[in-house]
This record gives sequence, structure tokens and C-alpha cells, in this order.
Amino acid sequence: MGRPTTTRASGPTTTTATAKSASAAPKNRGALEGEATRVVIGDSVFQVNDAVVVKAPGEPDNDGYVGKIVSLRVRDGQAMARICWFYRPEETRGGARAFHGSKELFASDHYDWVSVDAIDAKCRVYSLKEYQNLESVNDDDYYARFLYKSKEGSFRPEEVPVFCACAQPYNPDRLMVECERCEDWFHPECVGETRESVTTELTWMCPVCRNGL
Repeated sequence: MGRPTTTRASGPTTTTATAKSASAAPKNRGALEGEATRVVIGDSVFQVNDAVVVKAPGEPDNDGYVGKIVSLRVRDGQAMARICWFYRPEETRGGARAFHGSKELFASDHYDWVSVDAIDAKCRVYSLKEYQNLESVNDDDYYARFLYKSKEGSFRPEEVPVFCACAQPYNPDRLMVECERCEDWFHPECVGETRESVTTELTWMCPVCRNGL
């Protein structure tokens, strides 16, 4: 992966961008080095626990990598952020699967120190339930429901509820409708229906319940 890093041999070794000017506020205001509480980049203030988009040097067409700031420090006059990365489905060992949503990310056990000059913008990463309750979804809104163990290529939890005749986990990008009788949830296309046919009915039953089976 091309995430900017100062701790992994596989990543770029230079992460400072000259287009921005960053300053940090140390916890001990008399100190010029050490742990910091926040950093200021242009007109934006970033602090611990913020979800951020990090741009990798030499990848102008990349949308950026999403991570969470877990700590900040100043070393040798350079403000640095320790990032816990989120992975996109296509970045994992098994790749994207049918039930992965377009805004889905995976929390991970992958950490790096990066220059704060590589931080591009803030974003928001919600739980799946929080994401479902959003009135509108913006470009910088994401959700996470799994932890990706990057060294093992495995996920936690290993099992999640499945729905519909296709027996897939919930994907918020795909419409699902609840059967009034059995209270199971289905994708219309998986049971021979269309979005129009299920959304125009006041009540809806799946084919099994409709046929009394």
C-alpha cells in the first residue's frame, strides 16, 4: 500500500508538503518538542481522535488514505501524527465483496507516524448504526463495522448476521424490504421483485409467506 509513513520501509520516506504550513501546540507550552494536543494546518485545526484523509506523495490521482489521529508530537521541529489506518475493501487481502458498501472502511491494527503536512482534510467515520441514521450522506462520511487484522488478513468479528435469500450481510447501498409476516429482510431483486413493486405496496410479504409455505 502507498500510505505515507516514516516507519515502514515499503512506504515513501519523504512526506513533507511545501504547499502547507503546519504548527503544533505542545502540552507544555514552554517546550518546543514533545507531545502535542493539536496541529494547525492552514485554517484547519486537527487533534487526537480526528478522522482524517492523508495524501501520499507521488499519488496525485489517489483519493487519499483514511486514518484516525491517535497522538501528535513535535520532533526536530517537525510536527508528526501517529495514524491508525482504515482500510478500504479493495485494499484488504480478500478484496471487495458483494456486501461491502461504497462508503465502507475497516478499522485496523496498522499504525504509522506521518508528517502532518500529509494531512489533507477531516472526514467522519461512523458506526454502521450511526451511518444508517444519517439524514444525508456527504462525500466525507464513512462507516466501519469490522476490524481488519492487517498482518493476518483476517476480520473481527468473524461472523455477522446475514439476510435475504442470498444470505449476505447488510449493505446500506442496497434496498432491503421487510416481510410483514416472517419479519425477514430481502433484496427485491433476490426474490423476483423490483424497487417499484415493493415500495408502492402498503404491506409486503416475501414469496414464501405469500404462498403460505
